[in-house]
Amino acid sequence: MNFIETLRSVELVLATGEVPLVVGESGIGKTALAKKISKENEWSLVVIDGNLLKEGEIGGLPTIESYIAIDSNGNQVEKKMTVYAVHNKLKEIDEEIASGKKVLLFIDEINRCEHTVQQELMNLILNREINGYRLHHNVKILAAMNPSSKYGSDFDYQVVDMDAAQENRFVWLNMESDHVQWIKWAVSAGIDPKVIEFISTFPEYLNRTNEDDVRATPRSYERVSKSYQVYKEQKDVFPRTVFLNVIKGNVGKVIAEEFMSFVESDCKPLMSYEDVFAGDVLSDAVIEQVKSESHTRLYLAAMNILKTLELNIKNNEEESAESITRFVAFLKAYPIDLMVGIMKDIKNSYTEVYKKALENEAFVESYFEAYGAIRG
Repeated sequence: MNFIETLRSVELVLATGEVPLVVGESGIGKTALAKKISKENEWSLVVIDGNLLKEGEIGGLPTIESYIAIDSNGNQVEKKMTVYAVHNKLKEIDEEIASGKKVLLFIDEINRCEHTVQQELMNLILNREINGYRLHHNVKILAAMNPSSKYGSDFDYQVVDMDAAQENRFVWLNMESDHVQWIKWAVSAGIDPKVIEFISTFPEYLNRTNEDDVRATPRSYERVSKSYQVYKEQKDVFPRTVFLNVIKGNVGKVIAEEFMSFVESDCKPLMSYEDVFAGDVLSDAVIEQVKSESHTRLYLAAMNILKTLELNIKNNEEESAESITRFVAFLKAYPIDLMVGIMKDIKNSYTEVYKKALENEAFVESYFEAYGAIRG
């Protein structure tokens, strides 16, 4: 399943009260998925990395407390009992619950920890209890792990496999990289447009195993984006060779060289919100630029403009019907299949824009005209 399919599947499983287990390669976006679900549902996110835990840590270290009991003669006697300190992550959950929030507990790397740690986490995941600590009913649990050779994976992860009984307690969801869904996520996440455009042009590089070199993953390109944004602003501080070495360290030598050639070959900026909405009417210059752009650059330009339009509406800034009409005029210069695809994206991803678009006659008419033209 791709990112969106996995996300919706997780939401369905959580709604039933069961525990979804997302299985995917390192860096594919499992943590990003947990963050997106939390944000969409306005839940607080608490993350536990299984591979960072040591035996006994999540259950809390034992301490001794005194209590008064009655012996067989009816006398009060002091006795000792073992109690367990609460792990800081469990305390974080309690604090969020106390503030009136619901919590998504994301337990990552569940098969990359010691067996004893895995058993402790299983108590928390499957029984919702560990050493006297009980999870509140407003806590939902999402688990994730890397693929294992036990299930036919070709990747050599050092993992601790679960037994059959444990495996049967989860709803297994296999997540795979998908460049189309990654691009949509990357636009909303603020990944540099040049990095997004690079993956649009070379989708095979999104998740690539380089022989005897660093492996490229979706997470790698988040770091590449950050590095590129710093490099662009401080070229006088960081020479090209330094930046290239950093990119090599993220995606490998071959892809790094490709990326450098890509960003240096075309420095023309994407069409912006200001370009489209400047003046009283859509300028001929913008229409002509649309005709000369690739599908990839047109798509990214539309997504960036929609992101700004959506934000303006959410911030209660004046976005009249004319704004939607102007954007429709801009889209009508697009190739017809791309125009319809973007209109569908508006429905799925830009709620506020879509509400206004439904009230706009130009938008509705343009959609049905374009859809009819495609259907023939």
